[in-house]
Amino acid sequence: MPFALDTDEVTNYEIGWKLDLFNNAVRFNGNAFYVDVENLQTTIFDPSIVNLFFSDNAANAEIYGMEGNISWFPMAVPGLSFTGAFSLLDTKITKVLTPTDDVRKGDDLAFAPTFQGNLRARYEWDAFDDYRAHVMPQIVYSGESFSDIITINRAEIDNSATLALAAGLTSAQWSFEVYGENLTNSRAEQANNFVFDRERTTPSRPLTIGFRVGFQM
Repeated sequence: MPFALDTDEVTNYEIGWKLDLFNNAVRFNGNAFYVDVENLQTTIFDPSIVNLFFSDNAANAEIYGMEGNISWFPMAVPGLSFTGAFSLLDTKITKVLTPTDDVRKGDDLAFAPTFQGNLRARYEWDAFDDYRAHVMPQIVYSGESFSDIITINRAEIDNSATLALAAGLTSAQWSFEVYGENLTNSRAEQANNFVFDRERTTPSRPLTIGFRVGFQM
């Protein structure tokens, strides 16, 4: 067990952009980055060392990534829009600092799926009087990842995809919307850990259907 911890150091290099394309029909904002992590701190439970949790500077690591959001407003179909966002990550432990075989060079960092993304379509049209109607489906996806860099303390978080749908009416004062979340009632994992040899999972909410009403003075 270490007597003291060094401060972890993070150096980040980033470049970003904002683009309006095709006569403003498409908007693409994003950034690409590189992160260098030194003396990454983590909490370890390894009975071969001590039957207690302890903290240590476990490793050095690097992260290459890109994230962005895209909007598309098709001019041929007034009222229709598509929006989406994504994250791409390539993470890796570059050097093991703690004296244990439970941290491995080349492994991914925790909670760092290679790809995450969401896509939403929305269509609006004039309904009656001053009311506008809309319908909006959505999908959210997250790739697989791990809950820790310590191999004996970590659990695998499976990839997941959830679907949602909303439809409603809006006027100058009133808004009404019915919605459904997690339409397939899938058990998507939001968080996970594996401590004291017991896996603990935080799932997404099950199928949820609701109704919203709003009023503006």
